[in-house]
Amino acid sequence: MAKTTFAIGGVHPDDSKLARACAIEVLPLPSVVYVSMAQHLGAPAKPVVSVGDKVLTGQVIAEPGGFISAFVHSPASGTVKAIAPFKDLAGREVPHIIIDVEGDEWVEGVDLSDTLITELPDREVILDRVKACGVVGLGGATFPTHVKLNPAPGSKADCLILNGAECEPYLTSDYRIMLERTKEILVGAALMQKALGGCRTVIGIEENKPEAIAAMRSALASLPYSGIEILPLKKKYPQGGEKQIIQAVMHREVGSGALPISVGAVVQNVGTSLAVYEAVQKNKPLITNILTVTGNCLPVEKQHNYLFRIGMPLSYIAEYAGGIPKGAAKIVSGGPMMGRAISNMEAATVKGTSSILYLSEESTRRKLESNCIRCGRCAEACPMGLEPFLLRRLWKAGDMEALEANAVQDCIECGCCLYSCPACIPLLDHIRQAKGAVLGAIRARAAAAKAAAEANQKNS
Repeated sequence: MAKTTFAIGGVHPDDSKLARACAIEVLPLPSVVYVSMAQHLGAPAKPVVSVGDKVLTGQVIAEPGGFISAFVHSPASGTVKAIAPFKDLAGREVPHIIIDVEGDEWVEGVDLSDTLITELPDREVILDRVKACGVVGLGGATFPTHVKLNPAPGSKADCLILNGAECEPYLTSDYRIMLERTKEILVGAALMQKALGGCRTVIGIEENKPEAIAAMRSALASLPYSGIEILPLKKKYPQGGEKQIIQAVMHREVGSGALPISVGAVVQNVGTSLAVYEAVQKNKPLITNILTVTGNCLPVEKQHNYLFRIGMPLSYIAEYAGGIPKGAAKIVSGGPMMGRAISNMEAATVKGTSSILYLSEESTRRKLESNCIRCGRCAEACPMGLEPFLLRRLWKAGDMEALEANAVQDCIECGCCLYSCPACIPLLDHIRQAKGAVLGAIRARAAAAKAAAEANQKNS
């Protein structure tokens, strides 16, 4: 099998795909849903409903708050109970629309049948439906998909890359949809390919998923599309990182601070492709996704892949799955490498929720930190070509200029440095703090420059 991969760095953690054999199950609706207005990259959505309003499943309840934003739809039918701040996964107060669930009556015009529709509409129809249905990237960043599929004038997509790597340990939701919704993903790929002008399209899948590779190839052979290929990728973390998969597939490097389109690339997740299919061919808004309930302290029979609706409390899902296991010392949203600890189990699912991951004390206990031995393993492991040991030292010294000069802002927070450090130094923690400070300074400079330019224009 091919060994296509990115050029530098990376590590090889145990993939721990404990739920890979678990077919997708549909979660029943809870009695109340809590729909966040900030479940996409960019400006929060603005509510267009009021307390007391009756809503239907799939109805627009919030509109985009800016150019980089997305529509939000009701995940159930019922009555708007409140529009108020509610704590998210990290414990931050975020505006939510809270709905008392009274049923599952869908708004008119949504096709809920299983009939596969392979004929592709015009480009403008594709873009309009993707936007209207609130589709965002489901690979982690939740960037509004209609914006990504419509590059700015002067930019051209040479290659659409569908990311099916799912390189994070434990997560299996992408794997399951590649097996269970194979043709829909491929039609979604053809729709995005058409929206981008008919560019080459590559679906990259890590080699530890041979069943998914075979299923996608078989389904592709039965569909009337050209210019789409399935590419096996080497099992290496973070193979699914945006810049890493571009390098693996196109052998092009995205520069510091640049976007993928600068090298002719557009990257979408396979889950996003499924959402595009449902939006364009079925007029179905993005109110569902797949999450994995898994972990090293869960028995096999309690591993699950669930189809969930946005707004479902994590506590409800955990209880439905059998409750929080006694051995769970840490609960994570996402994978163990890039995921974030959940501080609030009453928080609700959002469009990009990918897992409830239970980890044991033994696997989460930090080992005693010792002095850096200058072995350079963190630099060898960094897929961005950074020097984590140096960035840590600069951060501790408070040298912001040197941090920026050494591209701390390019860190993708993959955790390879921490994983590879024999001295058990919390490199990622320090670099994440440094990156936040530098990006804050860069934004402040940009805002000041914009204000100065506007003042000069006003005075001239």
